[in-house]
Amino acid sequence: MRVERAGPAGGLEFTCDAPGVPSDPTNLAVRAATLYREAAGWNDGLRIRLDKKIPAGGGLGGGSSDAAAVLRALQEISGNALGPERLMECARSLGADVAFFAADVPWALGRDRGDRIEPLPLEARLWHLLVTPDFPVPTKEVYSALVPPVENPEITLLLKALSDGQISKVRSLLYNALEPTVERLYPEILRVKSEMEAAGLEKPMVSGSGSTVFALGDSEAQARSAGEALKKRKPLWRVNVVSTT
Repeated sequence: MRVERAGPAGGLEFTCDAPGVPSDPTNLAVRAATLYREAAGWNDGLRIRLDKKIPAGGGLGGGSSDAAAVLRALQEISGNALGPERLMECARSLGADVAFFAADVPWALGRDRGDRIEPLPLEARLWHLLVTPDFPVPTKEVYSALVPPVENPEITLLLKALSDGQISKVRSLLYNALEPTVERLYPEILRVKSEMEAAGLEKPMVSGSGSTVFALGDSEAQARSAGEALKKRKPLWRVNVVSTT
C-alpha cells in the first residue's frame, strides 16, 4: 500500500489492482482515511494505492489490515496529529480487527467486544497452512445468518498452552464461533477441510468468516510439505505457509 499527499485539499483518490474492490465509503481503507481526517481536523488531499495481497472474502482480515495501515500511515504523514489513544478509538470504531492491526503487536487478547487490545508477552512461533478456495464468502452474509454460539472457550487454558509451546493442546483449544454458519451456507468448505486432512493436517478450521481454511502444523516442515501436496492437487486454490512472528 502507498499513501501520500496529493491533489486538492479534501480530495481522496483510491485505486486498487484487484478487480471488484470498491473505492467508495464501503471500503474500510477509504472510511479510515475519512475518519482520520475528521478526527484530526486535517484536510490534506490524499492518494491511496492498494496492491491487494490478501484475498477479499477470504476471512483473513485483509480489509481490516488495510484500514489499520491507512490510519498508521496518516499518523506518520500528519506528524502524529492524533494521540495514541485517539488513534485507537478511531480503529475501534471501524472494527475489532482494525484495532488489533493498528496496535501492531504479534500477540494480543481482545477484550469487551474484542476491540480492547491487550498485548501478550508471548514468543511462540506457530506455523500455519492457509488454503483459500476459488470462491469468496461475504462477511455480511455470514453475520446475518449467525446463530449465537453457546460454547464459551476457555482462554486461560489456551494462553497457558501457547506459553508452554504445547502445539497439540493449542490446536485442540482453537475455536471459531462463525464456523458452523459458514459451513451451513457454504458446504464446499467441508471439502477443503477434507483435502487438508488428507495432506496430513489435523483439525483444519475456518478462518474468521471464510472462505480461507487454516491448520496449525506440528512444524514448518510439515506445513510446507502439506502445502506442496495441496498445490499439486488443487492448483486453483491459494495455498500459503505463514508463521505467527
